[in-house]
Amino acid sequence: MLPFELQRFAGEKTERATPRRRQELRKEGRVPRSAELTGAVAFLTVLVLLRMEGPTIWGEWLNVIEQGLSNAAGASPLTQADVRALLFTQVWTVVRLLLPLVGGALMVGLLAAFAQTGPIFTPNVLVPDLQRVQPLAGMARLWSARTLAEAVKSLLKLAIVSAVAYASVHQLESESVSLSTVPLEGMPALVGSLVFRLGIQIAVLMLLLAGVDFVYQRYEFERSIRMSREEIKEEAKSQEGDPQIRSKIRQRGRALAMRRMMQQVPTADVVVTNPTHFAVALKYVAKEMAAPIVLAKGQDELALRIRQAAEEANVPTVENRPLARALYETVDLGGAVPPSLFQAVAEVLAYVYRLKGIRTERG
Repeated sequence: MLPFELQRFAGEKTERATPRRRQELRKEGRVPRSAELTGAVAFLTVLVLLRMEGPTIWGEWLNVIEQGLSNAAGASPLTQADVRALLFTQVWTVVRLLLPLVGGALMVGLLAAFAQTGPIFTPNVLVPDLQRVQPLAGMARLWSARTLAEAVKSLLKLAIVSAVAYASVHQLESESVSLSTVPLEGMPALVGSLVFRLGIQIAVLMLLLAGVDFVYQRYEFERSIRMSREEIKEEAKSQEGDPQIRSKIRQRGRALAMRRMMQQVPTADVVVTNPTHFAVALKYVAKEMAAPIVLAKGQDELALRIRQAAEEANVPTVENRPLARALYETVDLGGAVPPSLFQAVAEVLAYVYRLKGIRTERG
């Protein structure tokens, strides 16, 4: 029963997403972000810009209206060209006055989005995908749990903002009584101040709700990209390769290295043995090498193979137990003999050279 339960839970997505999984999702454009936070920051930016540039905008707008009224009240009748020019002037004035507000809100919104996600470039999202426009899939997404949660969240936010706005307007009722004592030319400034105060309250509330939404979006994103232990294992295999395949590759590499090493034994000058536990093949060319080098070395069975290859190639074998063990433990394959072993190796080579000289004379 217990193995079955463990197998069932092994497929559940309970583990945090790996860095590779996060990188793949980022390439697809899937990163945690809150549209509520971007909208709230943009709305607050518009309010601040209106507070700074409001009097200027209002003054220029009044000038346009006064010019239009003065032209309409002129002695000469308005022609179609005059009406067209008047409309163009008013439209251009509205665009010119609102352009800084829109541009500032757009720039701040982009900065807020960049601060949430960082630099991200996903050109593949722009490629049309027919799977995104399937009616059945669209209906499934429309009635999914995530969509319902977003709808409930939007209704809750609307209810909270409406309640705060109603409370603020009710609070300002006492202040609106004083409007009757304000001169007509001061009315726009007072109304604008009241509206700005109400807007600031709503903007601050939207920022608070957006902060909560940002935390929720990150939590929901982390929950949605969780991986099962089996998925993590498969990812590790794809990155590092199958352990069995890697083991076979290492075995083949060792076999190839062993074959190359055994091919070097016939070219050695001498094989120093233990005599049965260690065997080290040495070679020295005075004009080419600063010190003798180890062509092959082995222990136990491999040592026996080295001795057999040396006998078949008529390479002299010298028994020197301390030297064989020291060479096997301190010198790497293909490495040079250290100075501490020069004397012992020189004596062995001198003996081999004398032996070769005797054989040559007898031959």
